[in-house]
Amino acid sequence: MKENAQRLLSWLYPPAKTTRWLPVLELRLVAPQLTEGGLRSTLGYLQTQQRLVLERVDGQLSASITTHGMKALEEQLPAFSPKQRQWQGDWQAVVFLAAPAGDKHFRFLRRVLVQTSAIPLTRGVYLYPGELPAKVIFELQNSYIGSVVVVEFNQWTFGDQREVIGSALALGDLQDTYSSISKEIDSLLALETGLISFTDQQKMQFSSIFDRLFSSLQGDFGIQQAFFPQVESGVDLLFKLQSLSFMGQLE
Repeated sequence: MKENAQRLLSWLYPPAKTTRWLPVLELRLVAPQLTEGGLRSTLGYLQTQQRLVLERVDGQLSASITTHGMKALEEQLPAFSPKQRQWQGDWQAVVFLAAPAGDKHFRFLRRVLVQTSAIPLTRGVYLYPGELPAKVIFELQNSYIGSVVVVEFNQWTFGDQREVIGSALALGDLQDTYSSISKEIDSLLALETGLISFTDQQKMQFSSIFDRLFSSLQGDFGIQQAFFPQVESGVDLLFKLQSLSFMGQLE
């Protein structure tokens, strides 16, 4: 799924799985680089893929994300995954042993691991918080029996977890970014006006904040709050920003 499609689905992603309809006019603000034709094309593609639905609500062409769209977004951006956000500290480690003849340098497996947001601890060890993705299990069972082992654990007997994982995922930088974005969102909320009613300058400010937030969510493995509970998660910040929506949420 291309980035602009992810941007649109991110803005449509609802808190607490509630139904959320938004006017297409508003969606232009989260993907300002799209032309009008480009936006129509992206929305049409997402509708064809059953990632969203388009209907007229109160006379305006509006969009709402589907359960298929939510699942697709959660798979591509782990920060949206409820399992990641509710993570309890258990890990699965994928450990390389002897490379098979069909993938002598584990290149294909590494590509699969990166695509599914594995955490590269070393060149031959990758970590997943929680369960292994189904795609990884499939590849291991079909191509890597005897070449890879998977170890499950929930305690670190030597080495500091926060330091190791924090360094691997740059969680300190993410914490600082989210803290800064939170203050910028508060400044918009203080305007007490709907997003569509913003001035051009305020809309540019909104688009800038959303752009920074979305970029951070792209690199967020979804476990930041387990290490920095005092900072709002990226998804929680998105939900806060969504309160600016012109139409709000409809039950």
